[in-house]
Amino acid sequence: MRREIWITVNFVVCFLLYSMVTPLFVSAGDEDILEMDLANLMDVQITSAGRKSQVLSDVPAAVYVINREKIFESGATTIAEALRLVPGLQVARINANRWAISSRGFNGTFSNKLLVQIDGRSVYTPSYSGVYWDLQHVLLEDVDRIEVIRGPGATLWGANAVNGIINVITLPASDTQGGLVSLGTGTHEKLMAGARVGTKLNTDTYARFYAMGNDRDSFVKASDGSDGHDGWKNGQAGFRIDGDKGIRHAWTLQGDIFRVESEQDVAIRPVPQFPYNDAIVDSVKSHGGNILGRWTSKDSKQDIWTLQAYYDYNTRDEYSLGQTHHTLDMDFQHRFQPSGGHDVVWGMGYRIVRDDFSNTFHVQMIPEAQTTHLFSGFVQDEITIIDDLLWLTLGSKIEHNDYTGIELQPNARILWRPAKRHSFWTSVARAVRTPSRMEDSGRILQAVIPFPMYTQISLNGSPEYDAEKLIALETGYRYAATNNFSADISLFYNRYTDLGGIVQEEDRWSMYFANNVKGNTYGMEFAVTWLPVEWLETEFTYSCLQMDITGDAYSKKTIEETSPSHQAGLRLGIDLKKNLRLNLWARYTGEIKFLDFTNTDRYRYVVDDSFALDANIRWQINSNMDLTVAGQNLLDGDFMEYGSDSYLNPIEIQRTLYTKITWRF
Repeated sequence: MRREIWITVNFVVCFLLYSMVTPLFVSAGDEDILEMDLANLMDVQITSAGRKSQVLSDVPAAVYVINREKIFESGATTIAEALRLVPGLQVARINANRWAISSRGFNGTFSNKLLVQIDGRSVYTPSYSGVYWDLQHVLLEDVDRIEVIRGPGATLWGANAVNGIINVITLPASDTQGGLVSLGTGTHEKLMAGARVGTKLNTDTYARFYAMGNDRDSFVKASDGSDGHDGWKNGQAGFRIDGDKGIRHAWTLQGDIFRVESEQDVAIRPVPQFPYNDAIVDSVKSHGGNILGRWTSKDSKQDIWTLQAYYDYNTRDEYSLGQTHHTLDMDFQHRFQPSGGHDVVWGMGYRIVRDDFSNTFHVQMIPEAQTTHLFSGFVQDEITIIDDLLWLTLGSKIEHNDYTGIELQPNARILWRPAKRHSFWTSVARAVRTPSRMEDSGRILQAVIPFPMYTQISLNGSPEYDAEKLIALETGYRYAATNNFSADISLFYNRYTDLGGIVQEEDRWSMYFANNVKGNTYGMEFAVTWLPVEWLETEFTYSCLQMDITGDAYSKKTIEETSPSHQAGLRLGIDLKKNLRLNLWARYTGEIKFLDFTNTDRYRYVVDDSFALDANIRWQINSNMDLTVAGQNLLDGDFMEYGSDSYLNPIEIQRTLYTKITWRF
């Protein structure tokens, strides 16, 4: 009961805040504000929500778009850092090279309910589920926008798009012509380097080629302030070619290669001989590449089809496991508009994944190599019920995977626009997360007990492990009072069944993954952007989350207490001069706790609620060159943002300063 009262109070407070600030922002000063030469904040075109180009204000889903300017004004040096801008996402830095990122709870190193794509290529790993964020690099100067959908998107994008979708979209090659060089250095970012050249190959074909590299210093251990041994180096290069064939056809060919090296300070690992556990500093090495092709044909504005295929190769080697994946993915979609106010998108896809593991004493996959197949098809119809007033969207996806067979993921959405600047939406959807390779057939050694009888305690996968399921109810409201003010609020209630938990065997010496956890989550996300005068931009975001989980004690407390109940952010952009801008970004994150695996009444770490402040100054020296001086975590020099995996030493994130110069020619 106390939780229901608390969430209700939060809703009321935020609605009152919204009600009070809106009249202040759109009162007598409207006419002057309307004269400003700034783009309408709700006229952003996005593609991830409906697999088609849509105006943000017309999307019946909780959507946030990080455009190019927001990335640069935030001072972010990675995609992961930029995602802190999104209300409802929990973005926590574990150490110098690892992140925990999730949407609407369930956070962890391998948050497994969030689908992440880069230019339509999935970077969701099938071995553990989740994303290796240390491998996801994009030259930030080439990013057009990052589209983030909070809530299920499985009807269009398939299993694992349970709590959200992140799609990083880069600029077409025609928009990156000429040359670019960027160099940066700082107290933590020892080297940030990037170069790109764009050229016109012929009348209808443009290309760009890039290379980038980073060298990041380690942070410090939370226990004694010594070296955290979590340094991080990466190098990456790639290309993109875009072309037109007449006025009806367009194509894209792009690819990347990368190499990443990092360290991890392993606090404790089981070993087969005395002393039966030890600590090491381990080197993690990864490399790989990908190539993607896309063909789009437009028979008319109402009849468009796209065929996309990509191949992705990556390998990762660390003390616990070596793993290699080969992925081939093919996707076809067709959009057409028959008579009667219908806008139909349908498609089908096929994915084949070949894995190969190098088993160790600590982690095994059985068998060491296998091939899995995924077949899918979807259809979605946006139906105009009343012109310019009411729309109904119905759709479903059907998939067949090798672990759980056939899965259906339908959704229904309603959009109501009673006035030009107001839109209400609501939705109900079903989504599933399919098992990972580890949950199906893996083994993780937890400990070695030498006495009274030598015994290995392990956590094992189970072929009986089923898909995790979600029924999600959402509603939201968007308001665009002027070209320079917008407000967006979303409410959600999620019901989960068959969530992953842990069951102990009768012999008490081993455990296995099981679908023995269920629960409900509910909350709100709120964002307001306001440009009161030409030289000032403000944005306020707030999210609250409540979780009620039922299951074994460890799973219940781990799920509920490792996601903060409240998060807030305030961003200010101040034009000091025409070519000089000051950006300030303050954030609040609520408390999170991490249980001791061996004792559910004791916490290993408690991460207190915290405030963080980032600041940067951007100076446009001339039309081709700009300089950025930035500081991150300015309020607190050493603090934990997240606990750690059970086997890693916890790390404190330090205050960092850096400077970066970018030259375009």
